[in-house]
Amino acid sequence: MALHDWAHPGNPMAPTHTQPQEIPQLPSEPCLPIHLNRNVFYLVPSDTTDTTKDDIGAFFRLGEYSEVERTAFENDQHDELFPAQHISDEGDDTSVYSNAAGGSQGILLACDGRVLIKAAEKMYLETADYHQQVNGDYTLDVDGDYTAAIEDSINVSTDNGGITVTSGRNQQIKINAGDGTGRLEIKSQAESKNIKGKSDHTYHKWHTIKYKDSYECHKFGWDFNSIYGLSMTTFYGGVMESVYGIRMQFDKFNFMSDWVSLNWKGTQIDLKGIVMKKLTAKFGMTDCSAEWDEIMVGLQGLKAEATRLEAKRKELAVQSGNVDLKNHGTGARLVGIECVL
Repeated sequence: MALHDWAHPGNPMAPTHTQPQEIPQLPSEPCLPIHLNRNVFYLVPSDTTDTTKDDIGAFFRLGEYSEVERTAFENDQHDELFPAQHISDEGDDTSVYSNAAGGSQGILLACDGRVLIKAAEKMYLETADYHQQVNGDYTLDVDGDYTAAIEDSINVSTDNGGITVTSGRNQQIKINAGDGTGRLEIKSQAESKNIKGKSDHTYHKWHTIKYKDSYECHKFGWDFNSIYGLSMTTFYGGVMESVYGIRMQFDKFNFMSDWVSLNWKGTQIDLKGIVMKKLTAKFGMTDCSAEWDEIMVGLQGLKAEATRLEAKRKELAVQSGNVDLKNHGTGARLVGIECVL
């Protein structure tokens, strides 16, 4: 049944005829008195011949609800007249049509086709609560600035798609949490950042970073850290470090305490002003560690060098005695010459 089947003579929605017609009997259910149901409505019936569809055509009502709305509800066709959220808010009962005007004088506009509104200057829309439902794609095209001032919360969510925020070329995207007084929370499955320029991070208070899995970092350039206080690093596992270059370390004071130390070094050059080392204990597979054996071998080498130095010293002493003998010999020859003269 289409809505034009509900038309009654005397109502503006009733189709006009050029031939006289008999006035049908009034419906068995009495209508509300005119003084209790004040409205004006217009109906342009749909010309569809499809009996499976309940197209309304175009309907416009001013004032309180009309008999058209009541009849549509009784025939379970009110979803063609009223918005879905209104039906849900009213609990899908008789208040769908009886409260369609909100207890006062309202406006209802519904149609099968398009609603076109164009204002060459400004358009003002002011309501109490506002609900908008789009059963399709929604596009907002603003040729100018767009400002949304919200007094309370904003909730933007999607059911199946993603959210993309893009600014113009060389333009900023700013997120301000309470002008520095709010909290910023980010929760995601994964994160990807690609910063093509300089990145600055300033933390004014205690900063904690927790990695509950492995952490890998690649730096293709300088790594400069300035710590104006105590730096403490604790490893509860192992530490493995490989340096394929030059290591430079300048220590004013260096305190080291190793429980177990194993050093395997090729060539090492230490240039330190003051080095203070305290080795509490060294443990190995045997009583004498490989490092201690290396030190003993070095001491033996030093003793051999000392022996060679002593031999060199004695050789120099013998050579000095030969010089003295030669000097004495020269003196004797001189004496002999004096005697001849």
